[in-house]
Amino acid sequence: MNIRKSMWIVSLAATVCPATALAELRFCNRTGVRVQVAIAYAGKDAPGTTTNQHGGVTAAGWYSFEPGECGKVSDIHVGNHWTYFHAHGGGKRWEGPALLCVPGSGFTQGVRFMHQGEGCPVGSRLTGFRRMEAGTRGFTMNLNP
Repeated sequence: MNIRKSMWIVSLAATVCPATALAELRFCNRTGVRVQVAIAYAGKDAPGTTTNQHGGVTAAGWYSFEPGECGKVSDIHVGNHWTYFHAHGGGKRWEGPALLCVPGSGFTQGVRFMHQGEGCPVGSRLTGFRRMEAGTRGFTMNLNP
């Protein structure tokens, strides 16, 4: 088989094979103001098993997005993780009932879910995160006004 034919076969396989889809989490800022985003994720348990989410939670932030800007925040396979986010900007907040202690400046760290009224370490604040419902390898969250 010549090299040209081999390269054509590889290119064709990469184009039609769904396994080549990117594993990534992206955000798009559809508002008119700059927004800050933090994410948190934990691996889903195998079917028929449970660790009650004690397998560890990773949180990372703050990612800044200008109006109309989109970008990747993680290479995780979103469909294999419980994925959460918090965003704020211009007086608008996207948040939920899952509470985490996160610092006010850039971070990537292991965390645990908290309960209302629990204290956070100095330099961190209790922040509400919203769970994303995504069963795909890659996912884009649109932050709308």
